[in-house]
Amino acid sequence: TRALLGFKETRHLLKQHPSCTIRDVHKGADRMNRLEVFARDAFRCVYCGTVQDVSTLSVDHVQPRVRGGDSSGGNVVTACIACNTIKASRPLAQFLAENPVARGNFFLYARYIWERHLKAVAEELARRGVVERSTGFVEEIRRLRGSEAIADF
Repeated sequence: TRALLGFKETRHLLKQHPSCTIRDVHKGADRMNRLEVFARDAFRCVYCGTVQDVSTLSVDHVQPRVRGGDSSGGNVVTACIACNTIKASRPLAQFLAENPVARGNFFLYARYIWERHLKAVAEELARRGVVERSTGFVEEIRRLRGSEAIADF
């Protein structure tokens, strides 16, 4: 099994990984290439939860670029091509509201997204009546690093 890794640990791992083309996801201080995003997320799709080969993975923007999202490490996650195609450019909250399995997996595996995105998604899910918990509850669980507990709610 692969452990969840931070940004610095992925650089070391990738030096040992035979990769083909590496494209940058973000040009800036927190620049990560696609393979670094995959390694950070343990090569696991944050929506279906399966560990997959690099050839079947893509980088998904939590807040889509067409809706003003950027390509920073806190806005990108690993998604398999199938899940990314299903999500398309819909807002994440809409996609998660319609897909309970993806919702549970997202809160379990998307450990590196910006807190503002997590808060926005939780607020929208609560507004839609999908979850009953308050945003404060979600933030507290996230602060305690209990992403498994988030997935359980």
